[in-house]
Amino acid sequence: MTKLPNIHQHFFASSAFDWCASTPTRDLREVIYIMEKYNHSYNLYLVPVSHDTPYEINFYQPQVEGTQWLGYFEVNKGEVK
Repeated sequence: MTKLPNIHQHFFASSAFDWCASTPTRDLREVIYIMEKYNHSYNLYLVPVSHDTPYEINFYQPQVEGTQWLGYFEVNKGEVK
């Protein structure tokens, strides 16, 4: 399993229904797998603080200065198993 090289950042994925964040034991591949398993399209962010740092989420977006939006991922219904 690949860990993030910088523990002071993490990936955060969210949809209107679900969310998932990377941790020292859950890498980006697992975050994407989990979000696609939920079968909802989602946004992906790189958040410049550790995964266990408290922060606000507003309209499904992390409210942390320096957060980078990495994209919107549309899940093709019925293709994720």
